[in-house]
Amino acid sequence: MSKPINIVIWDSVGNTLTGIQEWDQRDPRTRAQLIEEHPGGEAGAKADAPNWDELFHEHEVNLTKVKSAEELDAVITDADYFVAHKVTVPPDVLRKGKKLRLVQHLGFDARGVPPDVIAELGVPFAATPLINYFVVAEHCWALIMNHLKKMAGQRAGMYSRAYLDRQWGTFRDLKVACDQTIGLLGFGEIARPMARIAKAFNMRVLYWDIQRFEKLEAEYGVEYVSWERIFAEPDILSVHLALNDKTHGIIGKKEIDSMKQGALFINTARGKLVDQPALVQALSEKRIAAGLDVFANEPLPADDPLHALHEDLSYNVTLTAHTAWQSHWTHVRDSLVLWHNVLRSLHGEPIEYLVS
Repeated sequence: MSKPINIVIWDSVGNTLTGIQEWDQRDPRTRAQLIEEHPGGEAGAKADAPNWDELFHEHEVNLTKVKSAEELDAVITDADYFVAHKVTVPPDVLRKGKKLRLVQHLGFDARGVPPDVIAELGVPFAATPLINYFVVAEHCWALIMNHLKKMAGQRAGMYSRAYLDRQWGTFRDLKVACDQTIGLLGFGEIARPMARIAKAFNMRVLYWDIQRFEKLEAEYGVEYVSWERIFAEPDILSVHLALNDKTHGIIGKKEIDSMKQGALFINTARGKLVDQPALVQALSEKRIAAGLDVFANEPLPADDPLHALHEDLSYNVTLTAHTAWQSHWTHVRDSLVLWHNVLRSLHGEPIEYLVS
């Protein structure tokens, strides 16, 4: 028998194994959703979501999940494969992975994995895409275009037949994307396709991130600005920050009050990044508009004042129920892309999505 393969996973979110769980280990709600999204029903859903044993049936694999740099340090020396997702890997720990055959990151934005150490080890480094993040960017743009073209108001106007009393041009205040400046708060894996789409519309694109990405600025056509400018200058501000101890409540009353009159505030990241009462106040006073997919408390309480703002079109507020991430089998597909890349390495086939 061949020597066992040691795979180590450090995943702060939990998405790396979503696609290869045993069917019976999935909660009933998830199973029902997967079946609903699959034309073949339960049999088809099971066939398209192979579990770990089915995927690696030709190999004896030891799988180790770690939750910290200390735990990684204890096992990295024996690892053949290291899989990471949204973690910061200490260089001195990764340097101990002398046996590694592949370092695999889930997601293109692999800033937490030190590339110089990987180069030093001479190990292939791959970063697979996240469909999840692409669909969030799509959702953001749906909210933006809904705002610029006043789709809710146009729909109401068609319902009421208001257009019959006028000639062409019933709606006078529609905006052109190329006249807008968009600000991206964070420049990770969702913000980057946001920038590509903005440039396709010939928009000016600003960004702020705790880390500046000078090498990417020309590629994406973006301009790095200060924390103060990212709120004060854009006509559209889209939030793409991770929620942690440092970012909880980071967007406060000061930041919201500094936004331009009539600017659009988009949040598909996390509700607790924002001082929601301050946001509600600004929206109630019609100083800014908003497209919100996330909230401080979820599900959004039925009596939350945001509902009234959403229901009155004059406030220019659009709400969705934390659905930006949803698409056909989002997390399953993300996970399977990753593990098929590991299989390519095991079989001596060309590895896809190589970073180096």
